[in-house]
Amino acid sequence: MIIEEKDFILTCNQGYCWDLELLQTIKPKGKPERQEFQIEGYSMPLERCLQHIVNYRLNKKQDTYSLKEYLQYYKEEVNNIKKLIKNED
Repeated sequence: MIIEEKDFILTCNQGYCWDLELLQTIKPKGKPERQEFQIEGYSMPLERCLQHIVNYRLNKKQDTYSLKEYLQYYKEEVNNIKKLIKNED
């Protein structure tokens, strides 16, 4: 089974473990930059994949957070993922 969103791909490989690919910007010398999916990890539980996805998204927004800001934005991203799950029920 494969789960694909705009910025990640999850591939189920053993019924409960997932391979995670995240969308990265590749900037080769002398060529135009491009977007491609790259492996972030193999055989991870779904919960761990979701943590990686949330941190990836937060990192794309800005480089530096206070602890309070990080926790606030982390909760917001988790809620966004939960909304996706609820919409599929």
